[in-house]
Amino acid sequence: MLMKKSLNHLIFLMVLVTCQVGCSQPKSSFDEDATIPDVSMEAISGEKITLRDVLARYKGQTVLIDFWASWCGDCIESFQYLKDYKAKNPQNIVFLYVNVDQERSRWLDAIETYDLKGDHLYLPEGMKGNLGQYIGLTWIPRFMVINPKGEIALWKATQADDKGLSSYFE
Repeated sequence: MLMKKSLNHLIFLMVLVTCQVGCSQPKSSFDEDATIPDVSMEAISGEKITLRDVLARYKGQTVLIDFWASWCGDCIESFQYLKDYKAKNPQNIVFLYVNVDQERSRWLDAIETYDLKGDHLYLPEGMKGNLGQYIGLTWIPRFMVINPKGEIALWKATQADDKGLSSYFE
């Protein structure tokens, strides 16, 4: 009887631990028709704005979001690809740069240094905040494409020459 009771407790404990571990893992994937969560960011002017508000400005358009930082060599290398993509499609695709630097001043300096054209937002919570956890942001650069319906069409490109990403510019 004692053995059976101990076994039941052990099974219960294992199920509880499994649920706890599974529930605490960050979301690493989601449905293709998922929408971006509402997250507060900063515009260049210092104004607080939500990502949802920014995307609402571009309703009906394709938006390319580039998550980057000034210290990221791969991010800096990707800027030329993005400039080339923009030259091919000056009207059709909106470029939205979301910076995850720890210091706002580095973000502003990098925009000027690399002559980045497009909309710019600063994510003070960085890669590990709510948005980063939601999209599984563990590496930058990270490129996402929001289609004209407002759905996430591409969410995990980590290279600017990714075939899924470059297909939007052909």
